[in-house]
Amino acid sequence: MANQSRREFMKVGLGGLGMLSLGGATPLFVPKFAHADQAAGTAIANDNVLVVVQLSGGNDGLNTVIPVGNDDYKKSRPKIALSDGLHKVSDEFALNPGMGAFKAMYDEGMLAIVNGCGYPQQNRSHFESMAIWQSADPSLNDTKGWLGHYLDHLSRGTQSEALSAVNIGDELPQALVTEGAPIPSINNLNDFSIVLDNRTGFDKDLERQLIEEFAQSEYDNPRAAFFAKQANNAIVSADEIRRVASAYEADADYPGNLGNRLKLIARLIAGNFGTRVFYCQIGGFDTHANQIQQHENLLRNVTESIRAFYKDLGAKQLDSKVTTMVFSEFGRRVRQNDSQGTDHGAAGPMFVVGPKIKAGLHGGSLSLAKDDLDNGDVKFTTDFRRVYASMLRDWLNVDPAEVLQGDHEALKLFS
Repeated sequence: MANQSRREFMKVGLGGLGMLSLGGATPLFVPKFAHADQAAGTAIANDNVLVVVQLSGGNDGLNTVIPVGNDDYKKSRPKIALSDGLHKVSDEFALNPGMGAFKAMYDEGMLAIVNGCGYPQQNRSHFESMAIWQSADPSLNDTKGWLGHYLDHLSRGTQSEALSAVNIGDELPQALVTEGAPIPSINNLNDFSIVLDNRTGFDKDLERQLIEEFAQSEYDNPRAAFFAKQANNAIVSADEIRRVASAYEADADYPGNLGNRLKLIARLIAGNFGTRVFYCQIGGFDTHANQIQQHENLLRNVTESIRAFYKDLGAKQLDSKVTTMVFSEFGRRVRQNDSQGTDHGAAGPMFVVGPKIKAGLHGGSLSLAKDDLDNGDVKFTTDFRRVYASMLRDWLNVDPAEVLQGDHEALKLFS
């Protein structure tokens, strides 16, 4: 590729879109494409979208879904047990005072609460536990992600040019690590642009010139021709993403933090780029000290952001195609610590949100009795992979055993 503009393109970033090498040359940045329609030999019969929200740090499940009237809860947490301003969802459980938006969605039939999610021999390390949740492999032998396995299954034998998944953030989570090229990680629409190293801003003239040159060039090396085509596709896709998503107008007031990420996801969903999976996260849940107010504020941001997300999608008649799953790498200890906070624990709740879910409480009952704990932690009653299996089988229409590399009975989370 002797042309100067194409040599310069070797230094171009398409905002975190997957990196591929062209022989010994400087890497090209091109996206990982996967299909959004049915292909021969692949059982994909819908265009449903899964949004995954990660609560990083280890969310305190007992102060999220509160076991109201439980004496063991009150005795174990004399200074941080919650009793005022709760949002009751049953005689046994209530939501944190900051979760009014989720209570409204629960009443509207859009929220499923799965209590006691975890896995055998809980690992209380942030890094290792997150790796377990993201790979769906408690043995920690799998370096790929559970969604990465799904995306590999989705793209097998297809030629479509839809972006199969997008991560909103700086660093790709293990959950989206695939056998193929990396999934794009972006923070805003400017990440879908062509910017030369020695310039600032989007270079429209360079984009047009590159498209023309890639289209007209001949390549002796089949690999070079393939990567040139992918690079051209990346440029065209990036331009389409910017054009369509930039024209988007929100029909809801999003809060900051997580709300900004979900607003960007709503823009991309409305653009109809064929993306099946979106991933984002919000931090701050490692509440070792002075937990009550900071935890309530975090939960308020999460739940109000998700409610705004569905209000926005609903106004555009897109909400019925989107399900959101919320998880954290572990719960917290049953007993509070000396700093009016909680330390790393085991099982915790997961949430599944959307118009198509079977609303209500799911999972087994929780015991907080001292002699019925897992080394001071709530025992898990639902293997988290059963929730994943439900997302795969009943929402994304794929055999969970092919993705999770084992049989995990799906929960009945969809109506």
